[in-house]
Amino acid sequence: MRFGLLGPITAQDAAGPLVIGSTKVRILLGILLLKRGQVVSSDELKAALWGTDLPATASSSLHNHVTRLRRTLGPEGAARLRSVPPGYVLDVDRGALDSDRHEELLATARTARHKEDWETVREACATALGLWRGSPLADLPGLGQSLRYGPGLQALDEARLVALEWRCEADLRLGRYDGLAAELYALTEQHPLREGLHRHLMLALHRTDRQAEALAVFHRLRRILAEELGVSPGRAVQEALADILRGHGEPEPKTPAPAPAPEPAPVPDGAHVPAQLPPVSRYFSGRRAELARLDALLEDARRHAGTGPIVVSGPGGVGKTTLAVHWAHRVRADFPDGQLHLNLRGFAPEGSAVTPDSALRSLLEGLGVPRARVPASQEARTALFRTLTDGRRYLILLDNARDAAHVRPLLTGSATSLTVVTSRDQLLGLVAVEDAQPVALDVLSPDDARELLTARVGRARVTADPRAVDEAVELAARLPLALAVVGARAAVTPALSLTRLVERLRLARGLDAFTGSDAWSDVRAVLSWSYETLSTDAARLFRLLAVHPGPGITVSVAGSLSALPSARVHPLLTELAEANLVTEGADGRYAFHDLLRTYAVELGEQVDSGASRRTALKRITEHYLHTAQRGALLMDPQLAPVDLPPKPGRGVRPEDLADIGAAREWFTGEHAALVETVVRAGASGLDLACWQLAYVLKTYLAWGGHWADGAIVQTAALEAAERMADTTARARAHRSLAASLRWNAARDTEAGTHLRRALDLFTAEGDLLGQADVHLDLAGRYEAKERPGEALHHNQRALELFRELGHRSGEAKALNNVGYFQALLGNHAEALAMCDAARQVFEELGDRRSLALTWDSLGVVHHQTGDLERAAHCFRISAEGLREVGAPYHEAVSLDHLGDVESAAGRPESAREAWRQAWELLDALRHDDAEAVRLKLRR
Repeated sequence: MRFGLLGPITAQDAAGPLVIGSTKVRILLGILLLKRGQVVSSDELKAALWGTDLPATASSSLHNHVTRLRRTLGPEGAARLRSVPPGYVLDVDRGALDSDRHEELLATARTARHKEDWETVREACATALGLWRGSPLADLPGLGQSLRYGPGLQALDEARLVALEWRCEADLRLGRYDGLAAELYALTEQHPLREGLHRHLMLALHRTDRQAEALAVFHRLRRILAEELGVSPGRAVQEALADILRGHGEPEPKTPAPAPAPEPAPVPDGAHVPAQLPPVSRYFSGRRAELARLDALLEDARRHAGTGPIVVSGPGGVGKTTLAVHWAHRVRADFPDGQLHLNLRGFAPEGSAVTPDSALRSLLEGLGVPRARVPASQEARTALFRTLTDGRRYLILLDNARDAAHVRPLLTGSATSLTVVTSRDQLLGLVAVEDAQPVALDVLSPDDARELLTARVGRARVTADPRAVDEAVELAARLPLALAVVGARAAVTPALSLTRLVERLRLARGLDAFTGSDAWSDVRAVLSWSYETLSTDAARLFRLLAVHPGPGITVSVAGSLSALPSARVHPLLTELAEANLVTEGADGRYAFHDLLRTYAVELGEQVDSGASRRTALKRITEHYLHTAQRGALLMDPQLAPVDLPPKPGRGVRPEDLADIGAAREWFTGEHAALVETVVRAGASGLDLACWQLAYVLKTYLAWGGHWADGAIVQTAALEAAERMADTTARARAHRSLAASLRWNAARDTEAGTHLRRALDLFTAEGDLLGQADVHLDLAGRYEAKERPGEALHHNQRALELFRELGHRSGEAKALNNVGYFQALLGNHAEALAMCDAARQVFEELGDRRSLALTWDSLGVVHHQTGDLERAAHCFRISAEGLREVGAPYHEAVSLDHLGDVESAAGRPESAREAWRQAWELLDALRHDDAEAVRLKLRR
């Protein structure tokens, strides 16, 4: 089949032209042709067909339009239009588009220009121009006006103008002046900012003895450029003018003088200097022009005190990251304050992109900001990032961005730092608004591609089988990623001939998101070699790994994911690592590269049923649920557990956690995966597991000050509980969500609403324990509002309920709280008796956190009675105990109290040390109380 883009869209098969029906079908075909061989998501197609005002039937209507297009294209074309999640792909052979022929003719002309074979240049360009039937996709004007497709159509228009300029240049060289000036007058009217056309017109007029007109053309161009752009004509036009004034016809080529080398900046002493660049590839080949462009941009930044971000763009697998990392290592000495690197995962399976929020957290941590100190809002994170980088010299590599919005919050405001962004998108928004400098990549030249493959497989094998190497280069479309995988496979299988590898290339299909010029250049074809050599169990595990929601997976979690024991799954992970399908990190977790994750997702959708993938997610959720409940009970032995089966589901093997230290370490390592598992479980209909996992996570998240993540998981839990119509689950979820929100002053009212709703639901159910817990929470809320009388009331009500239930731990908590507030109200004897009684219960129960909190209450009582030494002793015990269990907020409170006592005792240095430690903890948590402690330090 053949298709036409250089004018109104056309299609024809062996029988002749095809009639393409409605406008929407034509738009659909136009987009698929512009992105031939690439998967175009259904969401993107719907947006192109209907914009933002999607009809309710958009999905079914899109399917109907695809069906009509297949019917229009006939049997051959219909087979090329494939449904590939998350959308559709149209396989079009190289040469099937009229734009392919145009490109080939321009390549011929380019080569001829270098040889100064002007007859060939003219013939090739004239033939290319004869292919045009109007503006590209002239019958679909909406595509040309869109940011997503307009650049591609503009590129075609640019190719037409290049052909025009070269043909006119050839006419000048060949002395064919008849009608040339008239044609160029018309062209300069149509393209008033096109300097090359003006230059040709000046020379054509000059050579036909019309010097005055030639000079007038120059002055007109100079005026237009000054008015429109504020610039002067470029060097080529200026030199043409000079030659005309001298009476010559062509300017002499001139070589600019090299710029002086810059002096290296001093390295700051004692600073945190991140060095996060990935290792440089030893097989890097070619890219001389692109490296020179990057060097020139850096030199320009030096001369003009900064530049916008550099955007390295191109198709998937073209080597954007390899180039960026290679160049970054070359120039890292120019950025002595450090180098940051972050993979934004913009083009990855749905839902897996790193959000700007998360990206800012990683960047701030790379600058030395502790995790707990990272601000909660994206705006605050951006402000802090720009503050920390202001006036410093950082090189920041943001890899695999999805679009301009993905990157914009991550840009520094510093003229001394440089940000390099890689993306499959051109990021026109950054170029237009943020003064980004584009560096576009295409496939390697034939010589560079051969050099890359030769470096990977060894010169001896290339010499032995040169034809296979050349064919492999072409079948891989000179795509660096495909060549790298081919070379790696050849290197690890030395007994396999290159001819055999090429045969497999012909038999395989490619990864839709990373196609080259034809179907054989598909990366999936290369990845399939490794996948097809796997054992059955390893292949299944590879597919299932895409179900795991975290950035990396441990052997234990992989065992539950695959329903295999750790002793069996570890060799399978090793097999995948040896096949370069996963990478083992220093922390023992196995992770995917983006392309491999995409491949695993596609394979899972093709091979495994939706039910089996959902069952795998259920196994992961159960693994985390059972292990997290064990960890939560180690941290808080008095926590009311959720009702779980005595044994988890088949194939699920939760982890054994020896003590509270092991529990905290496990929670910290699995933090991101746990939060995402709660959200994904709710989205997948695993509502019971969703709210239960959120419930058992609340202790770790609250004690560690992870209140923002706590709000995320508890919101998902509440939604799941509402769907279940489970009153107890709803009540617990409301209470847990309130506990996460109470630390956010802006959401305090919302927290109160959730507490009241929880109390109503527990009351309706007759759940006295739930009511008592909520009364404790309400007391804490009124304490924060400095309303001790109301706080005392709720604690006394909780105490009555716990006593009615015979709940010793709850009674002791309420006793301690009542004692604390009695002390604040001046009832010291009663307060001391209550707090001491609570202390004895907690010691008996082994509840370390509650015991430590009770020591703080005792310290408050002794402070108010004037026994400063005993008060200091109590606060020290409290702070140490809270530090051991990992409760930084309450540790800070005890340290603050200790500072007050030490100050009252006339020990200012000890007081300052206690306040300093308290301030650091509160500041790291971004808690409002930090300011009050800071003021004490300034006394």
